Amino acid sequence: MKMETFETKNVAEDGTVKDGGAVITTGAIRRSHPDGGCGTGNCSCSPGHWVSIIEPRTEDGIVKATKIHFESREEMEEYLKDFYTK
Repeated sequence: MKMETFETKNVAEDGTVKDGGAVITTGAIRRSHPDGGCGTGNCSCSPGHWVSIIEPRTEDGIVKATKIHFESREEMEEYLKDFYTK
């Protein structure tokens, strides 16, 4: 398991980012598709198994997030077993 924390600056209220792209502004918890990645066809934006914890946008236009990467689906499910119901 590996954890990384990052932030996106210059986020408008609608989620668009000044330098391009868009992010969630209301906060969320997301996890990888059962087969890994984001689940969108052949996309490789977020390979493997992971959980992302996204904080709500601040008044200063910053969205912080923590992403936890796992070696396997089984490792992720074991880590999360106390947090969700199958």
